[in-house]
Amino acid sequence: MEKQQDHTLKTADFLTLPYIGTCLLWTAALIIEIAHPFDGLSNMGHNVFATIICVLAIWIFKPGKVPYVTGTVILIVGCVLSGINLSNVAAGFADSSVWLLIPALFFGFALKKTGLGNRIAYFMLKSIKPSYKGILVCWFILGIVFSLLTPSIGIRFLILTAISVSVADACSLLENSKGRSLIIITAWAAGILPGIGWYTGSLYGPVVTGFLSESMKSVATEQMWSKVMVAPWMFISIGFFIGCYFLFRPKEELQISKNTFKKLYSNLGPTTKAEKIVLFTLIIVFVCMPFQLRIGVSSYQLMLLGFLVLLLTKVIEKKDINVGVSWDIILFIGAIISLSNLINISGIADWIAPTLESIMPKLAGSSLLFLLGVTLLFFLLRFIDVTWGWAVAAFLATAAPLLYNTYHIHPTIIMFIFTLGGGVFFFNYQQPWIPQAESIMQNSGWNPRHLLQASFLYAGLAFLTLIIFLPYWKMIGVMP
Repeated sequence: MEKQQDHTLKTADFLTLPYIGTCLLWTAALIIEIAHPFDGLSNMGHNVFATIICVLAIWIFKPGKVPYVTGTVILIVGCVLSGINLSNVAAGFADSSVWLLIPALFFGFALKKTGLGNRIAYFMLKSIKPSYKGILVCWFILGIVFSLLTPSIGIRFLILTAISVSVADACSLLENSKGRSLIIITAWAAGILPGIGWYTGSLYGPVVTGFLSESMKSVATEQMWSKVMVAPWMFISIGFFIGCYFLFRPKEELQISKNTFKKLYSNLGPTTKAEKIVLFTLIIVFVCMPFQLRIGVSSYQLMLLGFLVLLLTKVIEKKDINVGVSWDIILFIGAIISLSNLINISGIADWIAPTLESIMPKLAGSSLLFLLGVTLLFFLLRFIDVTWGWAVAAFLATAAPLLYNTYHIHPTIIMFIFTLGGGVFFFNYQQPWIPQAESIMQNSGWNPRHLLQASFLYAGLAFLTLIIFLPYWKMIGVMP
């Protein structure tokens, strides 16, 4: 008889970093809750501030690998006990961003479930001449295509990473070799980087704009997001691919024929009815996106209509609702979006406003200094904020009205800095997409040393982009 595994906590568990870090932050929160040490901050503000620190401790350190929803529950209970109405505490869950997120994740699930994502990728591969350059161009195009079909970065890089391992194996590239790392790292990046440039190309668009106040949301429109970010993110994406090519390209060319890729495609069999339904639905949704103002339908409504089609055609079934997406992540994002609202209602935003007003003139006096300084600050904070930087972004977003009204710095510029920081991956803990990709590669993927080199390449490109595109942003009026 198999012995039942004991999952109860042991004394030794409490001596690990996740528990020590959580206990330290919770102690700080308890002191704030009891002593109310900050002048100018109300009792409610102290209580909410203490609650948020407790929540961040759970999200950052994840003691015992507790789910994100643990922090979400603490946030709701703590803020309600502090005197904030439940409707305000849970405002993030009613935000259109969440209702864009849910169908977006299911679109990605449908791509994976039906095999359509694999079919599109192998169709591209069989159409090119096998070479490092050809494969990298293929990954880049697929990254753009997939970002048009689904905003779910998680699904995109999982599909592309799995396929890239198969391609590396077919090319007989040895483990830890530069050639293998080149093919797999760029495939992983193709699922992440290009789509950030347009509002519905990743979850960054709906999530980080959800941190803004209603007045700022009316300024930071979807059209403005694309106008500010498409060109810079294309520059970063192309620069990353070119940089990786020169960093990791082996001297020897690939020894593989075009027929190998054709065989991989033929092994998929004929296109199924479910694949056709998913492809048709996603194309219709994508085509309608630019015309949403004319047809009177918003992005999340279009996405929900597409989701409805997949439900009615039974491409997504009842059993898929529970396993198709991570509801833990959805509840986490809803809570994250609620943070900026709670910071304002509790008076925390007004309390930190004088500090921001004293710092901003020093940074905002020079456009370049502002961009480089805030980005460097956000990069440093990413070493402790493992929530893609979203927790810190929710706090910094409270400065958007001041920056816009006083210094004429557009909110989408702040959003751009948030997206740059969200992509940092110096260490695995900073980027959940790395361990997820490694789990499907099963120790046969990239060389960790090569991935670290790629992380420095990304960081360098981020700062170079700020310098190069500052004149463009001035020209379109989003920077003073």
